[in-house]
Amino acid sequence: MRFIGRIEYFGSLIYDTQRREYIPIDQDGTNIILNIKPNIDIDNLYYKYFSHRFSYLNFKSFIQLIQSIEIIDNNYSSNVEILSNENLEFYLNNRFISSPLKFHIALTYECLLKCKHCFSKSGKKTNEELNQELSTQKILDFLDELKNNGIFYVSFGGGEPFLKKEFIEILKKADQNKMNISISTSLIFPDIEKFLQENINIQEFKISIEAVNAKEYNNIRGKNIFETLKKNLLLINEYKKYNKCYVRFSFVLNKYNYTYLPNFLSFAEQFNANGITFYPIYNVGRAEEYPELLLSNQEIEKIVRIISNMKERTKIDVEFFGIPMKFGKNGLYESFGCGCAKTTAYLSALGDILPSGMFLKYKDKFSLGNIKEKTLKEIWKENAKKEINKIDQDIKCQNCTYITECRGGCIFRSFDKYQKLGYKDPICNIQ
Repeated sequence: MRFIGRIEYFGSLIYDTQRREYIPIDQDGTNIILNIKPNIDIDNLYYKYFSHRFSYLNFKSFIQLIQSIEIIDNNYSSNVEILSNENLEFYLNNRFISSPLKFHIALTYECLLKCKHCFSKSGKKTNEELNQELSTQKILDFLDELKNNGIFYVSFGGGEPFLKKEFIEILKKADQNKMNISISTSLIFPDIEKFLQENINIQEFKISIEAVNAKEYNNIRGKNIFETLKKNLLLINEYKKYNKCYVRFSFVLNKYNYTYLPNFLSFAEQFNANGITFYPIYNVGRAEEYPELLLSNQEIEKIVRIISNMKERTKIDVEFFGIPMKFGKNGLYESFGCGCAKTTAYLSALGDILPSGMFLKYKDKFSLGNIKEKTLKEIWKENAKKEINKIDQDIKCQNCTYITECRGGCIFRSFDKYQKLGYKDPICNIQ
């Protein structure tokens, strides 16, 4: 069927395999979809089950809406396959979603570069190190596990994902599973033209850049390859002309490169990027070797002001993960902190599932489990009861205007600063 649905404590999450996007449905809407049948008497259905819940006008409007997006047809036949879940009662009782929405998958920590900010310390790896990473077959099996658990957003990264043997085979499997595919890459790898000729439906390229002149770029990357980047960006532009995909430039900001923010925007406009995402450098991975690159809270405040001004003078979508974080009131999770280990998760190249890639720094404490040893279903059920998902709200956040959207900010930054869960994000200066 075109649509695949998961029953959740807030209602349901329905994935459109054609548009490759999720549609959250509340409890009332979910009950309508579950009770509707071919050639049913709609009026009778309303008065039997829903008249005490909402008006007839609202009922009819919802029916018309789900018909317009083809969740049901004009004869009220459903186009949704609802996934079975033997642990559904557990998730309903714990008000926790039955699977994350998205997985970030590190295919390898092999990389041609040696970036100063790299959270995974990727670079040249020995054969022994590469043999410890997940096999291609294990990754293919994991993609089927994701599909069977209703997880359809996948982001492939590393290291450099294009250096993973059989990467094309992995992408084809994700495409065959109708997944929304994002690739995080430096775009510095051989045979890009050959890859772009493959008939694979890629929704997003997320290209990490960090500098837009040769001297600074080569200094951060550790290699003289800026001209290669620009050549490959032109190839991506050609690819975009014939393939519907979103190109996002990613910049990790440090103490020195944030002063080039206006230049980053000009560079993105020059190469027709659809969006830019800025991240503050994290004290993790190789960045721990370069403490002089870390940003102060005052510098982050300055960055927020600069980016706010940039947004007003460009059509490019600009994001920065500062404070307050903006998750929205979508009801997909209710606890304190960001969506890591709640709506998103990270699979390391060695098989560990972590709240995010940043938690590689504390893998022994925060690994949710390893897919070499347990199934994803087992790992996620255990995760629902873990401390990271049972954090009491920081008293400093209780009366904050932004608490329902921000939820206290980044869990990793908080733990890295205080070595304890439950404190608000340390870069927050909101009083």
